[in-house]
Amino acid sequence: MTVTLQDVSMILALPIEGVPVCFSTGAAGWRARMFELIGAVPAVPEDPTKNRVPAGATYVWIVEHFSQCPDDASEETVQQYARAYLWYVISRTLFADGGGRTAPWMWLKALSGWDSKQSRGSAALAYLYRQLDEACCRRKDEASIGGPLVLLSVWMWEHFSVGRPRVIGYDAWDDHDNPLRKPTWAYKWDKVSEFTGDPNRMYREYTNEFDTLTSEQVTWQPYGARDNFAFICDFQLNPKCTEESHLWLMRCPLICLYAVEFHLPQRVMTQFGLFQDTPPKWKDTDVALHGLDKMKQKKIKNWESYHDKFIKKWNYVVRVANDNRQVHLQEYDEAAFDKYLRWFLSESRVELCPPAYEEGILEAPTGFEGTANLEYNRLIREGRQTGFAPVINFICSATRLRSLAHLLGCRTVEADMPTQSRSTSSEEEAAAEMTLRGFMDDAPQPSQPIERRHFNLKPRKTFNRYTPEAWNKKQKRTVVESENEFEDEEEPAPKKVLRRLKRVGVEPGTKKVVRQARGKK
Repeated sequence: MTVTLQDVSMILALPIEGVPVCFSTGAAGWRARMFELIGAVPAVPEDPTKNRVPAGATYVWIVEHFSQCPDDASEETVQQYARAYLWYVISRTLFADGGGRTAPWMWLKALSGWDSKQSRGSAALAYLYRQLDEACCRRKDEASIGGPLVLLSVWMWEHFSVGRPRVIGYDAWDDHDNPLRKPTWAYKWDKVSEFTGDPNRMYREYTNEFDTLTSEQVTWQPYGARDNFAFICDFQLNPKCTEESHLWLMRCPLICLYAVEFHLPQRVMTQFGLFQDTPPKWKDTDVALHGLDKMKQKKIKNWESYHDKFIKKWNYVVRVANDNRQVHLQEYDEAAFDKYLRWFLSESRVELCPPAYEEGILEAPTGFEGTANLEYNRLIREGRQTGFAPVINFICSATRLRSLAHLLGCRTVEADMPTQSRSTSSEEEAAAEMTLRGFMDDAPQPSQPIERRHFNLKPRKTFNRYTPEAWNKKQKRTVVESENEFEDEEEPAPKKVLRRLKRVGVEPGTKKVVRQARGKK
């Protein structure tokens, strides 16, 4: 899944069609040029050689000088205040660079002409792609991310339940009877519950929840489908949100000054409710383009000339999309999407958290000391790891479960496998045991499948008992073929009692006779 031009239109309502935002970033004479555009410039430092000031102005300076437009301002002054306001908003919301204090001069330069039809929507998406790519490579504690984070946040809340805040509501929207002033899809999240808690702990919780998400738990089409698309019962949507829907599926380069990224909707056709090919058509994103940076390539100023071939490609794709607005694509197919998911899971990394244990630990049972010294268990003892996703990732990646029971705290990992009988040949016994252990051991399977045998108990042995007649036959043992043959008889008398009966002249009999003799005595 990814943010697309559809999300840019629905959430930000920025124009997609237009001239790419790509021009010279040279800052020569920027103070004089800034004065022409907004009528004011920051003060020059006393010693410019010691106190280097970047080309631009701090956000504090902009607020101090342009927070309130005079009531009796002229048309030129109103335009200067409007341009300063847009400069502030664009620098802080769309093209934030993580610096946090200065609005770069180049974004004010982009507002030189009011009538310049620039594709700010594609530029914002290109800048977000580049910021996400660079943020994944940052490892320092003070690492941050820039770009249109409002776009990223609303997109994430619409698609995933992880980190989604609770919607409190929103105030009444006054559009002044102008449909172009109506809110966008982002107005659904106008008022939400604020985050409170430890960011480090919540980061671990988020990564654990992301690793346990399945495709069935994701909202693939949050804006609706078919007849219910872009329908919100609580307020009317800005018409600009759906005006350029014919441009959402363009496979094109996205250009923002030095950054060139590719828009590849064929990889996420399910987000549009369309048929998903497996695998999607491959596109070389040119790794060399990711190395371009305004700080690393300071000698390059004229980015419009440097990216000339991508600008021509953009203009061509937009022209083709405008000429083919009525093309109907194949709709979503569940079987095709299932096939795509199987391919994607086999070819991509889908876990944020590494597995708790290495797969090699399944080769042999591990003792207490060996298990206790593992990295994951050490972090648990120290209280630095409370996530459950690493264990789930380990279980999902494991193909043999013999030692898994030991790692999860079971008493033994050995299994007793019954055989059919002792008379079974050694070959059949080995084959039967192999069949039962197939899901536990990595032993080679036989070429012919062996059906699971039924393990019947051996026939029970007959019971040997003494009958009353055995006493008259010099106490010889006889075999009783059935348990029920003498169920009414009582047990014979012990030898000690028999000797006593002989002395008193009583014939040997059962315990009943003995009790009668004792009663007479």
